[in-house]
Amino acid sequence: MKRMKKSNTLAIATLGVAVAAATPLVAQESLNFAYGYPSTSAIGLAVQDYAAAVAERSDGNIDVTGFPMTLLSLPETSPGVRDGLADVGFVLPPYYPAEYSTNLFLHEMNLLINLVENPTGKEPLAFGGAMLEYTFNNCPECLAENKAQNQVYTGGGVTPLYNLLCKDVNVTSIEDLKGLRLRAGGAGFVRFAEAFGAQGVRLPVSEAYEGLDQGILDCAMLSAPELTNYSLHEVVTDITLAVPGGAFAGVSSANVNADRWKAMDDASRSALLWGGSQMSASTTWNFYTDDNAAIEHAREKGINIVQGDAELLAAVKEFAKADLETVSALFKDTYGVERASEIAADFAPLLDKWNGLVAGVDSKEALQQLYWNEVISKVDASTYGME
Repeated sequence: MKRMKKSNTLAIATLGVAVAAATPLVAQESLNFAYGYPSTSAIGLAVQDYAAAVAERSDGNIDVTGFPMTLLSLPETSPGVRDGLADVGFVLPPYYPAEYSTNLFLHEMNLLINLVENPTGKEPLAFGGAMLEYTFNNCPECLAENKAQNQVYTGGGVTPLYNLLCKDVNVTSIEDLKGLRLRAGGAGFVRFAEAFGAQGVRLPVSEAYEGLDQGILDCAMLSAPELTNYSLHEVVTDITLAVPGGAFAGVSSANVNADRWKAMDDASRSALLWGGSQMSASTTWNFYTDDNAAIEHAREKGINIVQGDAELLAAVKEFAKADLETVSALFKDTYGVERASEIAADFAPLLDKWNGLVAGVDSKEALQQLYWNEVISKVDASTYGME
């Protein structure tokens, strides 16, 4: 009887070990990621890549769950991450110019894309890399602005070229722009509208559909993938390509709540930095590859797709040159960005370097590895964001 009891105990213990071995390890950290885009959008797919990258890099110790357009809207994301309503968030600094003035100034350099002598289409990939390198390595003010919002910057992202997505309006000339109401996602796009006799209307991208549908907007200045991301192809009738040009680069794609960041160990913070390189690459690459697909989809839907005439395209370039010359003084006077002229002088050659670096990039994986090798792998997880 005693022998049988001992045998049963041994069997139960053995079974317990087997069950434990078969049960997946529970993540030590569970993070929620708020982003104001649909789950099927370029951003939603990037968040999935981010979650997978962080899980793999942390050996399953960190589990990230994305919350698309539910936990926090785009305008709510920065204060939400600041206050701990989300652990990680897709933050757009242009929505908060007073809080992120230097980060926003870097975004305003996006018109340099319009001035590339021999464009390859990969200019947004290069701009993304230049933004990462400058923010991490050369912009203590950028990092301080994130710190003031109780956040840690770990990644960026850049859209393709901006176009005019219009409803019942065909824009091919300078004259066509006069008097139009154009959705603008940042101060630079407002300046563009005003320079051409139009009105820049500041609206989140999530409100562009309603604005066009109800006639509040004539056109939205947006990249083509937003046609699909926000179903704008249902209301857009005409598209003018490469006007205003530039790109939206005011993206902090994986900002982490600073309290949560500081409570983690070095290995976990390193995994989140790896995730930041993935988020930066996936966001930028997804937009890059979605661009042509979105235009083709629009064409299939019967949307009229046109080019600006030579005079309009020349004027767009002239605006870019003039605006880049004046924006430094504007940001110094309006937002107190004291190093604006220095930043502008430093950023242009850095972008030139990155235009060369991305020349051979042919996949999202190659872009992620480039961002990691050149920039984010050099960030010290034991000290970064710990002040």
